[in-house]
Amino acid sequence: MQNISISIQRTNAIKGLAILAVVLLHMLAYPYGIYNSNKQIFFISLDQLARFCMPAFIMLSGYGLAVKYGNEKIHYFKFLKKRIWKLLPLYLVWSFASIVIISSIPAWSFGNQPISLVTQMLLGQADYQLYYLPVIFQLYALFPLIWLFRKKANLVLIVALVIQIALFILYASKVTNSDRFEYVLSLSWIAYFVFGIYLRLKKLPNLLIKLAWPFGLSFFAVMAFSSLKQINAGIDPLPALKFTRLVVIPFGLFMNLALIVFKLPKESQSKKIMSSSLAWLGQNSYIIFLSHTIGLRIIYAIVKNQLPLGMLLGVIAAWIFTIFISQKMLGEKKIKPVINS
Repeated sequence: MQNISISIQRTNAIKGLAILAVVLLHMLAYPYGIYNSNKQIFFISLDQLARFCMPAFIMLSGYGLAVKYGNEKIHYFKFLKKRIWKLLPLYLVWSFASIVIISSIPAWSFGNQPISLVTQMLLGQADYQLYYLPVIFQLYALFPLIWLFRKKANLVLIVALVIQIALFILYASKVTNSDRFEYVLSLSWIAYFVFGIYLRLKKLPNLLIKLAWPFGLSFFAVMAFSSLKQINAGIDPLPALKFTRLVVIPFGLFMNLALIVFKLPKESQSKKIMSSSLAWLGQNSYIIFLSHTIGLRIIYAIVKNQLPLGMLLGVIAAWIFTIFISQKMLGEKKIKPVINS
């Protein structure tokens, strides 16, 4: 049996990898027809391998909270206010900026977006990646309740897995090409969050740790080939590739466990540069997470000559100004990671 200890350096490195994966997933959404092209297995594999990212953020959030509050009594509303207030101001800033920028450019609108601005803000629908913040707020609300049962960590983990598995079976039974409202529900991610808490509370069998990489890669292969089969059978790539599929659960758990326990070889100068770069990305993941989708739209608009020059410059100015305001709001502190606990 082995205790799992995740250092700050390892945490930031995994966050750095995860935010790169988030950006990659959204980049793959732009080229039309790549999942039905003659290179479809490459693009499908790339997409599916990147799906470790959101489970990683959520798992590390659960672990971080368990570390921080391990010896403290949690006062529910004080805890909730403190946790939410660390992320809420920038979430509101970027939600507002996204609504203004995207609504001004018809080509940038996307399907299934609620008309109500209140609904967009409450459900993280102002832009398609923002669902994650309401999820984190929900998980913050659940954490003190989960923490009450920390002495029964095995049972809590089993219950969380059963809930998430049941939901994914329900999602699979519905014919829909939208994952937006599946993602915004915290119970769709609860097993990853509880597993993060579990890693702090319990020792893991050595055999399980040794098998983390083989299991993670095996489930990745199953994910990729099942998605390939579904797409070739005529299923839309969105539901065929999404996070809320049963096989993603073991992949997310084992792949992230593998990243946590992976022993780095002695670092060369190039590896030190890579490690420091990943750490920087991890430390700045919140700003990157909030801002990257509009940034990708801008790049796409430039490549495709999609917008008149005046409008393009205006959007770029608004985007840079929002980043500047975000950094000022954070003051002299380092940018908080998207799942910083």
